[in-house]
Amino acid sequence: MGVSNSAFASTPWQSWPAVGEAQLKWGPWVIYDSELRTPNGTYRNDGLPLALVIKYQRNIDNDDLIDATDDQWVHLGITKFKRDKWLRKLATIWPDVRKGDRLIFVYDGQQGTFYRDNRQIGIVKDHEMARSFVHIWLSPQTAYPDIRNQLIGRR
Repeated sequence: MGVSNSAFASTPWQSWPAVGEAQLKWGPWVIYDSELRTPNGTYRNDGLPLALVIKYQRNIDNDDLIDATDDQWVHLGITKFKRDKWLRKLATIWPDVRKGDRLIFVYDGQQGTFYRDNRQIGIVKDHEMARSFVHIWLSPQTAYPDIRNQLIGRR
């Protein structure tokens, strides 16, 4: 049974249970801890809405976040034209992050909203861009299948 749009609108993402958690490491360094949340705490491929919570364990400049996102979109086969357009949009939204900051992306199946901690910092109204951002972690073609499996509750 799906969650109605009215239930989504009335229930803040902060109260949604976690589906799974994962950690991205690069060598000996932890880059971030991530968590996937849904209104009912389960993930289905078409199960929306969802919130992807990323807590940074290192300071990372906005430019480096943009470059890392571009790398992942290249991996997923997104065209250069779309990537360039979308990355320009992200550059207007994303701050530099410091250790302990959380960036959250809440996706409702049509658009997404970015938060820094609990403060809204930007909206992505382009459906394909919002979906492609989520696919960095949740697509079966992700560059990080172990992280995907942990986020969606598979160990």
